[in-house]
Amino acid sequence: MQICHQIPTMDKFKVAITTPRAVCRSTILVLLVLCPLVAMTAPVSHPDLDRILRLSEPPDGVVIEVVSWDKTAWQWAAPTIQQIRKQLIDRFPGIDVVVVSHGAEQFQLTRQNLASAPELQSELAELSSQGVNFHVCGTHSQWNGVDESAYSALVDVSPSGPAQINDYKNLGYQVIILRRQPG
Repeated sequence: MQICHQIPTMDKFKVAITTPRAVCRSTILVLLVLCPLVAMTAPVSHPDLDRILRLSEPPDGVVIEVVSWDKTAWQWAAPTIQQIRKQLIDRFPGIDVVVVSHGAEQFQLTRQNLASAPELQSELAELSSQGVNFHVCGTHSQWNGVDESAYSALVDVSPSGPAQINDYKNLGYQVIILRRQPG
C-alpha cells in the first residue's frame, strides 16, 4: 500500500511526500528513460576513431567498415556512425565519411527490411543527406541470392566490399572497423 500525503504550499504547487518504495519506482522510471538518451548522445570511444582524432592533419576521408554478421547490427551501427561522423566533423570540418557493409548485416539495408524499420530508414536517410555514402558487397549479395535492385536507393552495391575499402584506402582514407557495438 502506497501512502502519499500532499502538503499545501504557496501558490498552486503542492509537494508530495511518498513512501521510499514510490520514490524508488520513480527513480527507476527516470533512469530507464534517461539512460538510453544519454548513451545515444555520448561520444563514441573506439581505438580507430581515437587514432584518427589524434592526427595533426586531416585524412582525405574516413571509411567505416561495418562487418558484424549480426542481423540487427544496424540498430546500433547507425547511431554509432552518426556519433563517429559528428566527432570527425568537429575535429576535421568537411571530412568525407563513407560506410561499407559486407557481412550479414548488409541485408538489413534492402528496401523490404528497411520498410519494417522506419526509424533505421530515417537515420540512414539523415546520414545520407549529410553526405555519408553507403556501400554493400555485391559478391556477398550474389552468394545469398539478393539482387542489386533489392537494396534501398541510399545504398550503392559495389562489386566487392573489401575491394571498395581498399580503393578508399588507396585514396588516403583512414579505416574504422565496427564489428560490434562500442562500449
